[in-house]
Amino acid sequence: MATIGWYGPLIDLSQASSHSGHFVQLLVLVHNTLPVQYKTSGGGKVIRTDIQVGDDTRRYFPVSIWQKQMESMLKPGNIILLQNVKVTQYGDVVEARTVQQSSIQCLVDSYEEIHSKGENNLIKVNHIGIATKEKLKKVVAWVVRVEPIPNKHLLHNYKRNQNLTNWKLHEETQHKDCLSLSDVSKLNDSCNASFFASIGEMFLPIMGEFEEERMFIRSRIFSSAYKNLTEDLICTGCQLCGAPLNSEFGSRIEQETVPLYCQKSSNRLHVVSLIYRPFLLYVWDESAYVPIVVKNKAAEILVGNIKAESVHSTYQTQKQGCGQRANKSMEEHCEQGLDFYSLWLILLRSLLQPGKNSPLKFKVRVDMTKKWENGRFEMLSFSLPLFSHDSH
Repeated sequence: MATIGWYGPLIDLSQASSHSGHFVQLLVLVHNTLPVQYKTSGGGKVIRTDIQVGDDTRRYFPVSIWQKQMESMLKPGNIILLQNVKVTQYGDVVEARTVQQSSIQCLVDSYEEIHSKGENNLIKVNHIGIATKEKLKKVVAWVVRVEPIPNKHLLHNYKRNQNLTNWKLHEETQHKDCLSLSDVSKLNDSCNASFFASIGEMFLPIMGEFEEERMFIRSRIFSSAYKNLTEDLICTGCQLCGAPLNSEFGSRIEQETVPLYCQKSSNRLHVVSLIYRPFLLYVWDESAYVPIVVKNKAAEILVGNIKAESVHSTYQTQKQGCGQRANKSMEEHCEQGLDFYSLWLILLRSLLQPGKNSPLKFKVRVDMTKKWENGRFEMLSFSLPLFSHDSH
């Protein structure tokens, strides 16, 4: 892609926070790509692609790609020059995002190219400036030194094959333990599956008139845009099956018509209350990404078993009586009970900090009759790596 010119300096990723709000150039390795999409009447639509990149100064750094033509150029193992990207900051989370002036130039196509051509030949063949060539030299040397990804994949496959016989003997048809998200994505049968992954994005696939950026919860939770978050994430629905029953806008995850009967109720009747609207949780590891549908019960697990009604109640209390509470003492405030809304926001922020969370162990239901973005993987529970039992 051609570019008009450089609007900012070529920087190391470790310097990104000091350039917040400004244009920069980044020369980085692509670790993985995560296209975030939702269903429309015409099919799937990719809104944004999140990529994890790294360089010789910082191993992981998030970049949001908003141009569809750029997304098709990216794959894990690329070394790319990102031109005219803007550094943004939400709380203490720093990332870069493409804008209209941005462009991408692929300098190295794959890990294999580094090993086949050699470091010196790679530096010679690229028609780039001296400063860019020096940075490329550092990134290539870093990749060779600390990113032996092909060898890691071979080791992963070796370990998997070593355990394959024993695993098959004890395999249950209803449950599979997967070593990576790549294994999860290759499942051919409906089952329950467990795996370790990190949370990348929380996405609300909404029907109707709804701003696209409003669907991405991670950026909103670290900015003032979270003020309408409760209205967007909480609606009237069935506590048992998690289906929204009466809302201003619906989720593409659910059927467009309200389900007449509740499949999880003994009498087939919905248990109506305020619930968490179904959303997609994009999770990733070094091998792949997977979009997981999260419905009401699973959403409660994610936020420390805080029910949607508790969040909504304390949110409305704050919204209606903000001026009155400002004059109350801390003792009087505590007597009102727990502030579930503020606690909920804190838990969401802790879940959605990119690059800072350890992998979680997820248990999902795999339904091969559904498509990826429409419920193939539905979260059942999760647990922290330090604990052996699932969170309930």
